[in-house]
This record gives sequence, C-alpha cells and structure tokens, in this order.
Amino acid sequence: MSNTSTILRNVTLNYAKVYQAETNPFGKEVFDIQLEFTKDRIDEFSPYGKVRQLPNGNFALNINRPSTNNKGEKNKIRVVDSEKNPMTDLIGNGSVGNVIVYSYDWSTGGRSGRKTILIAVQVTKHVEYNPEASVDFDLVVSEGDNQTPSQDF
Repeated sequence: MSNTSTILRNVTLNYAKVYQAETNPFGKEVFDIQLEFTKDRIDEFSPYGKVRQLPNGNFALNINRPSTNNKGEKNKIRVVDSEKNPMTDLIGNGSVGNVIVYSYDWSTGGRSGRKTILIAVQVTKHVEYNPEASVDFDLVVSEGDNQTPSQDF
C-alpha cells in the first residue's frame, strides 16, 4: 500500500486529546482520540489500527499522533466545526464527527508494519465536555485520634 490520507466519516468521538498532547502510559507525549463505531463497520476501520470491543457492544479504535515530528517541530491537530470554522471548545464523549488520518508503511530493524496518525478532526455534532464531578472524597475532620467524614461540604 502507498502513503494515503483518508477521511473516516460519521464516528463517535471519545476521550479527545486534540488541543494539547498528553503523556501516554508508555511515557510518550501524544495527541489521541477514540473513534467509536458499530460492528458492521469493523472491516472499514481495521486497516487503521487495533479494533477492540467496548462494554456497550460497540467497537473502538484509537488514533494518535506524536507531539513532535522527526525534526523536533511541534505537531498540531486541526479541529473544526461542521462549517470548517476553527474550534477550541473541548470535545465531550459522544460527539460525532469526521477524522482525517494519514497512513504509511514502515520498516525498521527487520520489522515492518503500517502506521496511522491523526491529522484533523471535524466535529459535526458537539457534546459539551463535562468532567465527571459526581464522585468525590468526603471532607475529613480530625477530632483527636478519630477521623470522621464531615457532613458539611
């Protein structure tokens, strides 16, 4: 296969880290987004990475991009709304949109494969990002050696 740019259309967007790169569990700074889709679209998304099933019965694929390129220059993800206007609102889980990805073949040290990186996101149905605040610690009041949760928040 050759190097290709592709638009993955009409996907649910989750965990969008597209404005600022974050450190992943492997210690690398990356932009990242989860694309959620139904079972009938597995063949469409399989060429772009590892597809896995979600607890809700749908399937997902994560697409990422390093925070810097091979020359050390900072990468940026273009994010636009349905009318292609630049967007800066945080993207909440369940938003819907289109994603441009770039795929290329690689070969290093006798190993080879295909890599897909995130280029741009178009949000066609925006769900406001709302961090979950329903779970929080109790306020602990120390009285001597006893520590009890306070009822005053």
